[in-house]
Amino acid sequence: MEFLLKAEHSTVYIIIVTIVAALLSYFFYRNSSIKNPLKFILQFIRFLAIWLIFLLLLSPVLSFFSEITQKPINIFLIDNSLSLNIENRDSLTTDLLNNIIPDIENNKSENKYFLFSKGLEEEIKEDEFDSIKFTKINNLETNLSTTLLTLLEKYENKNISSVNIISDGIINSGGNPSHSAKMYNIPINYFLIGDTIQKPDLLVKDIFFNKVTFVESQTPLKIEINSYGFDKKIKVNLYEDSNLINYQFIDVNSNSNSYDISFKLSSPVEAIKKYKIEVEEEPNEITFKNNYRELFTKYIDNKFKVLVLSGGPSADFAFISEEIKNIENFEAEFRTQKTANEFYEGQVPDLNNFQAFIFIGYPTSISNISLLNDIKESIERNESSLFFIASRNTDYKKLSLLENNLPFKAVSISESEKEIGVKTVSSITQDAIRNLEVLKSVNSLPNLFKSGTVFSINPESETILISSSGEPMLVIQNTAKNKSAAFLGHGLYKWRLTPGITNSEQVLNAILTGVIISITDKEKRKKFSINTSKQVYSPYENIKFTGTINDITLKGGMKIKIKIYNDDFNERIELQKVGNFDFEGLININTTGDYYYTGELYSKGRLIESDTKKLSIGENNYEYKYTRSDKSILNYLSLTTGGRDFTNMEINKINDFIIQVNSQETETVISSENIFLNFNLYYLFIIILLLTTEWVLRKRNNLP
Repeated sequence: MEFLLKAEHSTVYIIIVTIVAALLSYFFYRNSSIKNPLKFILQFIRFLAIWLIFLLLLSPVLSFFSEITQKPINIFLIDNSLSLNIENRDSLTTDLLNNIIPDIENNKSENKYFLFSKGLEEEIKEDEFDSIKFTKINNLETNLSTTLLTLLEKYENKNISSVNIISDGIINSGGNPSHSAKMYNIPINYFLIGDTIQKPDLLVKDIFFNKVTFVESQTPLKIEINSYGFDKKIKVNLYEDSNLINYQFIDVNSNSNSYDISFKLSSPVEAIKKYKIEVEEEPNEITFKNNYRELFTKYIDNKFKVLVLSGGPSADFAFISEEIKNIENFEAEFRTQKTANEFYEGQVPDLNNFQAFIFIGYPTSISNISLLNDIKESIERNESSLFFIASRNTDYKKLSLLENNLPFKAVSISESEKEIGVKTVSSITQDAIRNLEVLKSVNSLPNLFKSGTVFSINPESETILISSSGEPMLVIQNTAKNKSAAFLGHGLYKWRLTPGITNSEQVLNAILTGVIISITDKEKRKKFSINTSKQVYSPYENIKFTGTINDITLKGGMKIKIKIYNDDFNERIELQKVGNFDFEGLININTTGDYYYTGELYSKGRLIESDTKKLSIGENNYEYKYTRSDKSILNYLSLTTGGRDFTNMEINKINDFIIQVNSQETETVISSENIFLNFNLYYLFIIILLLTTEWVLRKRNNLP
């Protein structure tokens, strides 16, 4: 054992303190009549007492050091995910644990064994290998990155000699674990379980669909099918609530593994419908557990309440209003300006009842500014959308009152006009507008008119139609604070007056419906949203609910409660707040079946809004997306860390490698113990003892 005395001050300070203590002791007894050796003893005691008192000011620390030798630790990580059920890989793992692993050298090291799937699970003993229950709970994915990080935390100050992974190599979560492995700087070895040759299999690899869509509309369901080892026609079925509603045949062959198909989903009524995609089973498949996927789609009312304001009777207004009336999704009210304060159809209704406003040549020079301000306030308060359609009589100065609610600004106003053609831009995103194929017919329609006013288009806007000279004609802006669109030409009536043009109504319908739907997202208007991390859960999984409040104006006592129910189950939970507007909560349901869940948003004890969706408790087949054992990731880890592939290696060679690694990894750790003298009672006792001893000696020798 060694010790070291440390202090906060420098060595120079300690030397000065020593000199001062020695001088004080010398001068105190210099003229004393006491003879040596007593005089020397008293001087030394006084010196030592003064010196120790000065040292109290230095915050001295006395450190004791000792060496401890740590035994190397070999970690064995045993895959415990559902993919171990394929090809009896769990039995192969058990055989390995019983017949190979116990013989790996551990006389000079310590072996520890852990199960892993989503992360590091419980530690197991050698005598428990026979009783290991693989894939017993919640092991629906394989995350090696998290496992290695958790292991590193658990053995942060231990002497890990090697990490040995027993797995089929199907790593499907957490990304590539190479970063986690590099933090160890120790060899990672592996035993690969299962066959690397792909066996015959058919599976539903991925599905792409809309979780929420409108009634009476068709939404696509796109599916990726994988086929291995089959040359034939296979059948893919589509079920709606257990009823077969459609199917397709696919010709598969050995030259290609991936195939894409699609179905159209629709519903005439509001509902939450469950769909199942199933590839019909074929003999000799390695597993049937991946032949299907299930999903839920919620159909919501697609009726839009629209207020149409016209600057006055016109041929354009007649054409546009007629087409609006033919759109079933629109519940429209019309107001045609007569005077500044009058409309032909009557008074303007409550503006708060409308999700969208359409201006057709409105406002004009006689329009009421007070009404424009009311519309502006309603749009901003209710997050409504605005679609402006130009006319010859538009008053752009008055329209500038709403320039923050439009996708453009009028920079230079002119009363001139010119005749121009209209055409689509080279590329239009599906999110911007629907019915793209119909919209392209605009390229063959008659010319329109465009005002000489110069417009500045907002940078956040997307241009859908342009003039023959390249000027924007139809622009859309769909941002958090501005949901608007503008058609900057007029003379639309010409489209239906020209002989031989038969689809002008369809084009106008595509513009009207596409624009309103794209800028009036009913789901985004909700004050909150509630979701689950996925739609299908295993009985062993925790269902994770996340809630987000979209209305940031709500203040005080905000809570989100969840009701989960079906005919035989009814449970409620309250989500915990994890951010200013974010909430989370967990629940486990171990009975299979379909369940509704209703989220309820409360503020200050008052119910603000609710939303209902659906989930299923069944078999989560995520682990069966890949069925072939894959050593690529494990092999990369071993190569980059200096490890080995132990899969088919003889036990004596495995032992030789482990012994070599263990001898290199034997560590001597310096253990230290610190004593802070200025807070130590023994230190204070020594000072008191020295002063007391001096006093006693002085009294016995009749010194004052």
